[in-house]
Amino acid sequence: MLRSRIRLAAVIAFATAGVALSAMPGYAQQGKQKQDDVRKRGQVACGADVDKLCKELQPQGDMPVLQCLQKAKAELSGTCSKFLTEVGQPN
Repeated sequence: MLRSRIRLAAVIAFATAGVALSAMPGYAQQGKQKQDDVRKRGQVACGADVDKLCKELQPQGDMPVLQCLQKAKAELSGTCSKFLTEVGQPN
């Protein structure tokens, strides 16, 4: 369960603008904090969905898990669906 949440956090981190901001010198710390906040929210919102719907894909990496969540949009919890929309993932 912890591994799925860590993987989900990585997916979400790359899906947010925080990654782009962290590459800019003046925004590095601010971008990292935003990225960490998004990771925590993603773990809470989607961790159970990953365990339930995409567990078999976890060894394949982050992108297959995200694609799985997107394909399973009809089965996602409201919390996870809302979160993915908020971070710019189509669902």
